Order: sequence, then C-alpha cells, then structure tokens
Amino acid sequence: MSELIPVFSRKHIFGYQFIAYSSIAIALLGFLVWGHHMFTSGQSAMASMIFSLMTFSVAIPSAVKVFNWLATMYKGSISLATPMCYALMFLFLFGIGGLTGLFLGALSVNVHVHNTYFVVAHFHYVMFGGSMVAFLGGLHYWWPKITGRMFNDFWGRIAALLIFVGFNLTFFPQFLLGTHGMPRRYYDYSVQAARYPEIATYNFLSSIGAAILLAGFTIMLIYLLASLFVGRRAPANPWGGASLEWQTSSPPPYYNFASPPVAGDPYDYSNIDYDPEIQGYIRKDECGSQNEE
Repeated sequence: MSELIPVFSRKHIFGYQFIAYSSIAIALLGFLVWGHHMFTSGQSAMASMIFSLMTFSVAIPSAVKVFNWLATMYKGSISLATPMCYALMFLFLFGIGGLTGLFLGALSVNVHVHNTYFVVAHFHYVMFGGSMVAFLGGLHYWWPKITGRMFNDFWGRIAALLIFVGFNLTFFPQFLLGTHGMPRRYYDYSVQAARYPEIATYNFLSSIGAAILLAGFTIMLIYLLASLFVGRRAPANPWGGASLEWQTSSPPPYYNFASPPVAGDPYDYSNIDYDPEIQGYIRKDECGSQNEE
C-alpha cells in the first residue's frame, strides 16, 4: 500500500517513519494478544483484562498507517487505475476489519459473539480485505514489470468493482448473523432460523455475494492470462513510479540495469513526465537523450 498510494496520488508518502515504526509495533504487539481467543475458555479475569488491553493497543499503530495513507492522498492528483482501485478497496475493507476487531477485544461483547459468524466476518475483512486485496493491488501494479505486458485496465476496474461488491455482500451480512447468535462451523441453523427468520435471508444474500465474488475473480483470471498473449508491450514505467524498478525495461533483463540507475527520492514525482509516444513515463533528464536517439 505504501508503494501504490503515493504513485497514484502523485504525492510523497506522508509520515514515512511513522508507517515504518508502526509496522514494527504491530509485529511486536501481535505476539502478545493471543489470549483474546480464550475469553470464554475459563482463563482468569485478570488475564482476560490484560489481553483485552493489549488487543486494543494494536489498533493504535494500525490507525497510524491508515491515517498516513489517507493523508498521502489528501489534495493529491489521484488516478483510478486498477492498482489504485484495490488500494482504496483495501482502506475501506481493512478499516471495517479493524473496527470490528475492537468489538471482539471488548470482554462484554466477545462473550456473546464468540464462535459466531461475527468472528468469521471479522476474520475475512482483515485477512481477505487486508492481505488478499493488498496482494491483488500489488499484483496488478507489478504485472507489467513482471510479464512485460499490459492488462486491460477497463476490465481490471470492472473486476475490482465486482470483487468489492461481492465481498461486502458475502461477509457483511455475517456480522448480523453473528449478532443473532448463529454459530460458525454449523451446517444446520434451524433452531436459530426458527427464532430469527431473517437469518435465512442473510445467508441467501451471502450466497449471492459469493457468486458475484467468483465472477470478479473469473474476469481477473481471463484478462491477466489474455494479456500474456494479446496485451500490448509494457513500457519501462507505465504508472509513473519513481522507485528503482521502474528505471529499467519491462520485464527487466538478467542484469537488471544496463547502466547505474539514478537513485533519488523514491517518492519524488516532480521529475517524471508522461510520454504519449511510448504510453508510459520517463524522467525529465532523459527526455533530451531519448529525442536525440
């Protein structure tokens, strides 16, 4: 996310050191919160209170990251290319995942929604909405560099929209299922359905969302595979990135760089211009030499 958002906002990343140190903080605190899975296991009240407090503390460095990414986009020249669509999707989904984690970290709420579909929804908003969506954004961002071919950006955005709609329709109703007491890992929920008829409706909506999610991934698979055969050749820098990998051809040669690259600020986009002839970006100091050639 720290690579995608600055490039497609055309701005220097906001609070780089805070983002870096918050990653370390999340890693360290993440080792200390395992007890929040055991609030109903009979562990002591003191242990539960300590694990609850540590769970809440993870929200602080996580929020630092999210607000720094939002600040990076503030007043930026945002381009809604496919990788940026996944970056925006990540911020929304990961935000919901983080906020619902606070509910599960609270002892008074966790006891009631433990082992229900509320936990299933929270887990998927964090792991899929966080890790998987970030992976998809990075995949589309570096796809031209890896393969040397450009994918169809129109269909990329269509697939991203379907994945966003399908994911939310699949898992958001599960928050409501969990608050109605539907347990996870049960194939039969007739007892809950008898007391709460809307449970069947929420499960039906979740199934529709899964089908939409499948359609989005199917379209993605088709246009990514098609790009390998019919996609136009990727320029060295199709997105206008300033980091080193965009200063060599796509895909890179075995030796990476024909000449030593210009190592500068990886978030400085003032020296990069779009060249319509190659449908990509070049550094201003390369314009003259390229025109002479």
